[in-house]
Amino acid sequence: MHRHPLALAAVLIIGLPASAAAQDPKNPDWPCPQILVPTLSPASVWDGPPIDGLGDGWQRDPAVATLVRRAADGSVDAATLEPEAAALAAAAGEGRDGKLAQVFAGTFQTLDRQRSAAIASIERYAQHQRALRERIAAALRDLDAASGDASRAQEIKSAIAWDRRILDDRRRAQTAVCEQPARIEQRLGQIARLLSALLP
Repeated sequence: MHRHPLALAAVLIIGLPASAAAQDPKNPDWPCPQILVPTLSPASVWDGPPIDGLGDGWQRDPAVATLVRRAADGSVDAATLEPEAAALAAAAGEGRDGKLAQVFAGTFQTLDRQRSAAIASIERYAQHQRALRERIAAALRDLDAASGDASRAQEIKSAIAWDRRILDDRRRAQTAVCEQPARIEQRLGQIARLLSALLP
């Protein structure tokens, strides 16, 4: 079958399957170079008192809850939190370790939820990209079939150009999208180190 020049050019651009760009063989639909780690373990960053069983008790302590909110806010310089955490630990006296564990528990819960939301957003992004590629591929087939209808062919070409523009725009945003979970993990590590330094 004769292939329209525009169709051939587009196939060269979008013809690779989504999995060809994937970096994680265990998750072929994952679009990011970073390996997907679905869940985090507190023990991977925290060597202080265990937080198992603490639940959301941190929310009932206003001072702890305030510090957790600031600790989980990536726009707050982590270094500025050290005096606040130190003051909270000092005020707790013998309960210092438990108080710091509560702060970490709250921070972990909050950032873990943020990270899960970021991963879900990336997965939706990948689904949208795949749907666009499939739509463009279908349009290319339609373009071949419409080779004898100039008006219809032009309509299909316009639709392909529009979808490719959206696809390319989203690809340019992919790096920032993929970095979100890593930034959250880095923040969690910063807070864990800050709090651990206040433990005996």
